[in-house]
Amino acid sequence: MKNFSTQQYLAFFTFIALIAILGVQTNWLFKAAKLEEERFNYFVNKALTEAKHEIGDLASECEYMNDFLCGNMDKEGVSNKNVVKIDSILRAKLEKYDIELDYTFIVAELDAPEPGKGIFRNKCYLKCLNGMLEKDGIKIMLEFPARNQFLLAQLTGTFLLAIVSILFVMISFVFTSRMFRKERQLLQQTTDFINNMVHEFQTPLANVRLAVGLIKKRQNASDSKTSEYISVILKENLRLEKNVEEILKVSSCGNFINREGHVLVDFNELIEQSGEYFKTRIESQGGSLQFSLNAQEANVLGDPNHFRIIISNLIDNAIKYSNDSPQIMVETNDLHKKIQLRIADKGIGIERKYLDKIFDKYYRVSTGNVHNVKGFGLGLTYVKQLVEIYKGKISVSSTKGKGTLFTIVLPLHNEQDENSFS
Repeated sequence: MKNFSTQQYLAFFTFIALIAILGVQTNWLFKAAKLEEERFNYFVNKALTEAKHEIGDLASECEYMNDFLCGNMDKEGVSNKNVVKIDSILRAKLEKYDIELDYTFIVAELDAPEPGKGIFRNKCYLKCLNGMLEKDGIKIMLEFPARNQFLLAQLTGTFLLAIVSILFVMISFVFTSRMFRKERQLLQQTTDFINNMVHEFQTPLANVRLAVGLIKKRQNASDSKTSEYISVILKENLRLEKNVEEILKVSSCGNFINREGHVLVDFNELIEQSGEYFKTRIESQGGSLQFSLNAQEANVLGDPNHFRIIISNLIDNAIKYSNDSPQIMVETNDLHKKIQLRIADKGIGIERKYLDKIFDKYYRVSTGNVHNVKGFGLGLTYVKQLVEIYKGKISVSSTKGKGTLFTIVLPLHNEQDENSFS
């Protein structure tokens, strides 16, 4: 539940961050629009200023233009020519600054209207011709009917990019949230499945142990072979019960390490003891299990059951993925303040493309026949977690058709590190 709580907090703060990003983007768009408007106004005013000077110079040279601007022109044809002349001057100056919008203008003595306020409101641009004509109070007023649409068009690319980016992030967040809920549901289903499977395994194992115990009580004391077989069955049953309990715990992602069970373990001796469980099985298949325990320092601190599970899982895998006669070598070597365990077989091997996946939960290497090798794909996952909890490392190398080598390195006992496991 702690993991779920952390993820929910993460999702909440991610949502808040998305809202913040949306706010920043919106604010940025308004600022960009304001800057674009200021840029447009600047160039219009600059073009209008240049046009004012050119029109003033023309009025000083042409009496008809001066009379027209001062409102003293009565002839319609001459007035039209002056309007066209002023229009051409204004258009040329605006095009100089890449402003190719339709506009309207008037020359009048009226007071200039208040310029529009806010972003993209109608705005009238005006220039006073005082000092350039015989009469003061004359102004040229310019207006762009499509000004707002033009400014919006200038921001379309940036606006669309920002909107698409925001929408993409929000959609990704929604899909991620859905995936998280599905993963959580799948995890819950997996946990329920494992709880049921634990019960299904433990019940028949307990029944087997009870039945064998009853057989042992009633059997003939002189039948030594039967006693030996019964002892093997009891040992294997007990070991299987422990393995089922321990291996299935990994799927629950719980804290399955009990530090109170840590003792000083002779790793070489533990390997020999664990190997004894497999000798009868291997020899019955015409194979061999050899030990080369070269490590002089072999004291490790931990739970013996965990180390047995590590060794047993790797030997068991070597048997499963070998041909008719398993040939297995178990070797230990001294490293600096560490012990190295190598378990090699001459089995079918693993293709290189699968080596990075074999420690994944529920993953099992295909052997061409899905029913050929039994298992749940949890053993190597559990082994890797145990090795890492004891501050060790595990690696694997393999050649298809030639065999596989698992290498484990564990730290030797150090009193300062007794409480360092996490």
